[in-house]
Amino acid sequence: MLDGKLYPFGEISRTENCFRCSCSRDAMRCCSLFHTPIGYDKENCKVVFNMKSCDYDVVLKSDPSKECVVYSRVG
Repeated sequence: MLDGKLYPFGEISRTENCFRCSCSRDAMRCCSLFHTPIGYDKENCKVVFNMKSCDYDVVLKSDPSKECVVYSRVG
């Protein structure tokens, strides 16, 4: 069980909350599918989570339809 949802035993390639998990009788082990941006223009850009791609988009604050350059991410 993860976040109130029951998952089957075995490998889960993607949960509803963007994690990859391995589920056995003893434990459920998960890791995130996304990487958090840390190196970008924080003054002019903002970070938005994209549930479709399971990753963060970094976009211009003044025009969210335009992406910003990301120099580094952590996972």
